[in-house]
Amino acid sequence: MKKILFPTDFSDSANNAFLYALNLAKTLKAEVLVLHVYDLPMITGSINAGVIQNVYETIETGSFENFKDNIPHLKEIAKEHDLSEIPIKFILEEGNFLYNLKKLTEEEEIDFVVMGTEGNNGLQKLLFGSNTINAITSLKIPVLSVPQDISFKSYDNIGFTTIFEDRDKEALKYLIKMANRHKAKIHCMHVSKDGSYDNKALKEWKIQFENEPVIFEIIIDPDPVNAVINAIQEKQLDLLTVVRRNKGFLDKIFSPSFTKTFVNKNIVPLFVFQEQDS
Repeated sequence: MKKILFPTDFSDSANNAFLYALNLAKTLKAEVLVLHVYDLPMITGSINAGVIQNVYETIETGSFENFKDNIPHLKEIAKEHDLSEIPIKFILEEGNFLYNLKKLTEEEEIDFVVMGTEGNNGLQKLLFGSNTINAITSLKIPVLSVPQDISFKSYDNIGFTTIFEDRDKEALKYLIKMANRHKAKIHCMHVSKDGSYDNKALKEWKIQFENEPVIFEIIIDPDPVNAVINAIQEKQLDLLTVVRRNKGFLDKIFSPSFTKTFVNKNIVPLFVFQEQDS
């Protein structure tokens, strides 16, 4: 059984992303591991050791109680959306968020991570919180990031950007499973700055996926980021999927100009797959 890791701070944003995690789990017949991480503060100065210990114990107790109190609410969310059959495991960890995320991903052999992009900690980098950016850049598995103001609804149109390399096909196959469950269409988009592209590869992709709900589209635009933003609007995409190829690509996706424009238009969840080896 596949595993989906869902880190949460129990904020409204995270609870909304929880629905995306549950729906992905239903599509892939996976279980969801709910992770809550709390951090103990660094206390300095001439403070009695006993006092420090009491402070830490109080924080740990409070974190556990908060964790325990929110479990029924998450179960109720699943029940309200007819997703209570999804296996859910709850995990509480102390320490650095990213360290625990990476450790659990490896120990539990996680297949996907689903995260809300903003939460209770007030960290807002325009569209994406720093935890989400760190997860996408550090993990070797796909990460689905859900903007704060987007409520889950069934997918009708899924966007997928590609350069028609074989390494992109694994991501497309997962999207086809999602599309079939939701009766959605996948807009398989290649953005060309000057109109050139690998026509032979495109024909091969069309043959391989001819019986799937995939529409192949060539978009000519000297500004690929602008092309993607326009496609989200014009095609009314409910999800944008990209393959992270290199740091330069990610810099464009998370650049201030991109996120500012993105925020002012219709925000959609972003599904980032890591480029697979040939």
